[in-house]
Parts: sequence; C-alpha cells; structure tokens
Amino acid sequence: MNQLITNYGVPEINFEVGILTKREIEIVERSLLPDKNIAWDLNISYYTVLSHLKSIRQKTGLQDGRQLVYFGIKKGLIN
Repeated sequence: MNQLITNYGVPEINFEVGILTKREIEIVERSLLPDKNIAWDLNISYYTVLSHLKSIRQKTGLQDGRQLVYFGIKKGLIN
C-alpha cells in the first residue's frame, strides 16, 4: 500500500494547485456537483468534463471523486 495514503484512503496532498489549468481548477471547485451539472455550469460538454477529470487524476494521483473533494477542501477551492 502506498505510504502516502491515509487511513481514509486519501493521499497526502503534497502537490500545489498550480499544476492544474484554470479550467481544471474550475472543475475541482465544482467537484461536489454531479459531472453533468459541472458541464452545464461551465457550458461545456459532459465528455469534456470527463476528460478534465482524467487529466486531474493523472496530474495529482487522485483516484476518485471523494479524494478530489478532499483535495479541493484542503487547498481552499471548496468552501
């Protein structure tokens, strides 16, 4: 098991928000919403949202939506 994973299955957040694009940050800010609602809010297609989420996962190592929300809260992107 990866030593960066905490007891809750969330990796330690040891990377900066700066590795993400502006649009990826907008997706993280809305990560509490369903993917289709994110697409609607940002006026982009659902498949574009999925593409951005894939890119975010590749850059950060996050594996699922729960970890993405944790990251957003920890970095102050989600209030």
